[in-house]
Amino acid sequence: MLIADARTDHVANGSLRAEPGPMVLARALRVLQTLTDAPYGLTLARLHSQLGVPKTSMHALLRGLVAEGYVQRSDVGYRLGAASFALGSALVAARTLGVVATPFLHDARAKSGETVLIASIDRNAGRLVYTEVVESHKPVRYTVPAGTTRPLYAAAAGRVLLAFQPEPWTHEYLRSAELRKMTDSTVTDQRRLVRLIERIRIEGHATTVGEVTPDVAGFAAPIFEADGRVNAALVIAAPIERGRAAAERLTRIAIDTARELSLALGHKPRSRSTVPQHTI
Repeated sequence: MLIADARTDHVANGSLRAEPGPMVLARALRVLQTLTDAPYGLTLARLHSQLGVPKTSMHALLRGLVAEGYVQRSDVGYRLGAASFALGSALVAARTLGVVATPFLHDARAKSGETVLIASIDRNAGRLVYTEVVESHKPVRYTVPAGTTRPLYAAAAGRVLLAFQPEPWTHEYLRSAELRKMTDSTVTDQRRLVRLIERIRIEGHATTVGEVTPDVAGFAAPIFEADGRVNAALVIAAPIERGRAAAERLTRIAIDTARELSLALGHKPRSRSTVPQHTI
């Protein structure tokens, strides 16, 4: 109905021309997004001014959105209607990390050729849990069952999670955790871990080489939720020699995929200069 109600636009000589469906859809989405940022509503003139859509097209488009319940008339003009809020609620309910992450994990595997995982923090246990695993297709690959846990201090994903928790929580974790070696390469010195976590917070990613499992390298980046919290990290894990050889590329894929997944979850990143830095 929206397309049927808004497919025409006046041209200079007064005749009408058909508008392509994708253009109408794009305009409808822009209208809804604009009204999302104006909870008290906007006038037709203001919408026309902000979106640059001809008034005749805008009026027809609004008429269709009102008829479907996505927009309602108010004293000042137009604001979001009940159907928009119902749709928004349904989208939020469906936007669980596991559901949203699946295509991103498969895309990262295709780009990297390696196993891709999501590690979620278990604050009570002071550990991470691998909740989503998409294994590499290569004969020699990193494999781990979903549900496997790891200590936060040793794994790349765990250090990312530590770096992006509230300062008091991370401080208490490092003060009380039993920092034991899992391999000969595991970092267990508290001061060194503090420096590593500070650098991870600044650089936005972490790498471990043979620190949890002797023959595995991990590359991790934070997944931000809409409110800015970090409850999970994206990890690319590879056999150690392949990981060393492709460390820069795998790091970039992890960072880019985690950022795209964060955006899909509703995160709106601030510029780095406005993000407060913390000390542990």
